[in-house]
Amino acid sequence: GACERGKRDVPLASLARASCLGGRLDALRGRSVVVAIRDQLTAAIALLELDGIARRMVLCTPDLPPEHLPHVVTSAQADTWLRDEGSGAAPEAAGLDLSLDAHPEPQPCGVDRRASHDTEWVLLTSGTTGAPKLVAHTLRSLTNALAPGRGAGDGEGAPAVWSTFYDIRRYGGLQIYLRGLYAGSLVLSSAGEATGDFLARAAAAGVTHISGTPSHWRKALMSGAAERFSPQYVRLSGEIADQGILDQLRTAFPRAVVAHAFASTEAGVGFEVRDGRTGFPAALVGKSENGIELD
Repeated sequence: GACERGKRDVPLASLARASCLGGRLDALRGRSVVVAIRDQLTAAIALLELDGIARRMVLCTPDLPPEHLPHVVTSAQADTWLRDEGSGAAPEAAGLDLSLDAHPEPQPCGVDRRASHDTEWVLLTSGTTGAPKLVAHTLRSLTNALAPGRGAGDGEGAPAVWSTFYDIRRYGGLQIYLRGLYAGSLVLSSAGEATGDFLARAAAAGVTHISGTPSHWRKALMSGAAERFSPQYVRLSGEIADQGILDQLRTAFPRAVVAHAFASTEAGVGFEVRDGRTGFPAALVGKSENGIELD
């Protein structure tokens, strides 16, 4: 499998003998790490490397205002700043005692990937005061919807190739990142990349499963690039999926399963609906799926 951005490919198997952390992975063992990496592929590799090693990792979105960084560092009781060449500097006087650079290309080195911690994955979501709210998950809580038959887009045939319009530092994108790792292959979008270019690249890479918000999909359909793309599974989340966009996607991708997911950063994935109708069936009320019950 590989994570991919533009023409950069990183075979996941290569990480057995290489690291984007320059041989310093073990220095992060047991630490609370603010992942302030700008480049999405570099961040994707770093998250994979840190799970089981760090005590906690905080996934900073690229658009996080610098004035909120001290609040994030303090709330997460962070002691480490992980950055790349696109990142800003760590907040001054924030109590951080280690700052490391992540490299865009994994470098060959000896790597001790022995798991020693049930790492907390901390996501940022909007707060009522403007400062972000920190929401803690574990890999188990993030992947509870990935079991076969639970809306992962699973099925017979060749392994899925996943992609998403989302940034993987947001909950919707993180779900697809984990699905890509589960399936073995993931194609990432690139910041500033035109929608048509991204879909053309996704088609060329053989993407079979792809997700985005209804707004992402409206833009994609308007671009005309969807005409040259034929996925097996199209997923909507993050916004209300109205009947218009569901109908348009069924017309544009007649061979695809069109599903819309109900989820939140705090509660995780509740369920998904595949019947082509807006809203969700009343029969789901009172039932528990993925550990979430509707009242």
